Amino acid sequence: MLSRLTVRCRRPVVRVRNSSTRAALSYEDNYIKTVLGDTQTIACVGLSSKWSRPSNFAMKYMMEKGYRVIPVNPAEVKKGVKEILGQKVYSSLSEIEEPVDMVDVFRNSEAALDITRESIQIGAKTVWMQLSVRNDEAAAEAEAAGLNVVMDRCPKIEFSRLFGELGWHGFNSGVISSRKNPVGRQNSKDSFDASNVGFDTLCIHAGARPDPTTGARSTPIYQTTSYVFDDVDHAANLFNLSTFGNIYSRLSNPTVAVLEERIATLEGGRGGTCTASGHAAQLLTLFTLMQPGDKLVASNKL
Repeated sequence: MLSRLTVRCRRPVVRVRNSSTRAALSYEDNYIKTVLGDTQTIACVGLSSKWSRPSNFAMKYMMEKGYRVIPVNPAEVKKGVKEILGQKVYSSLSEIEEPVDMVDVFRNSEAALDITRESIQIGAKTVWMQLSVRNDEAAAEAEAAGLNVVMDRCPKIEFSRLFGELGWHGFNSGVISSRKNPVGRQNSKDSFDASNVGFDTLCIHAGARPDPTTGARSTPIYQTTSYVFDDVDHAANLFNLSTFGNIYSRLSNPTVAVLEERIATLEGGRGGTCTASGHAAQLLTLFTLMQPGDKLVASNKL
C-alpha cells in the first residue's frame, strides 16, 4: 500500500550535467502543479492562427481545460487577423486590459528577455517558456521580481502528464497516484513521484489510477474497438494527434496504455509501444529507423 505524503511547493531543483554545459532544468512536480493551479489567464506570445501550429493546438487544449487564453502576436495583427481561437488578438502584452497570470512564450530564446521584462511590467505571476526556449538572464530577472519561471516545458504536456492524459498513449508520466482523481482535471490530492517508490509498487501501480467513481484499483480489460467522440472537432483533434484520447483499438486501448506506461516506467524510458504480433513490432521498429528512399530487403524467415 502507498502511504500518504505531505509535499510542499518549492522552487525548481537545478541539476548540473557537467561544468562545460549549462545546468539541466529540473522542476518538481508539485511546483509545476502549483503554477498551473494558480493560473487562470494565459497570455500566449506567438500564438498562431493556423490550426496545425503547436501554439494553436496547445492553447486550444488549455482553453478546453478551463483556462482563459489571450493571443499576442503582432505579425497576425499586421495581417488583419482580429481573433485567434475566438479570442481578440493583441500586438503586445501592454495592450491587454485585464490581469494576466501567466505569459507563455512561443518565441525563440533571444526574444524571451524582452517578453519577460514586459511580463514583469504588467504584473504577471509566471513566465513560462515553451519547449527549446531558454533564457537564463530573463529567468534571473523574473525570479528577482518575484515571478515563477518555467523554461523548456510545454504547459499542455505538463498538464496532461500530471493529470493523467499523457499516459493514455503509453508515455511515462513519472506520476503514481493512489487517489480517485478524475483524469484530465486539476486536483490537489496526493500523487507520488515514480522515482521515489519501489520496484514492487511500480509493478502494481505504474500507469494505472483508481477508478474515479468506484475507487476500483485493478485495471479493467477493455475489449471495445470503438470510442465515442464529443463532436466533429473533437474527432478531428484526435486524428490529428493534437489532443489526448482513444480513436480505435489498433492505435490505442485503455488497458494496453497501462501496460505501455508501466513498462516504460520500470525501464526508465520516455514511453512504450505494445503490439499484438511480432510482425507488427518489426514493422514499427524498421519504419522508425528507415528514412525516405531507403529499401528493405528481407527473407521470409526474418
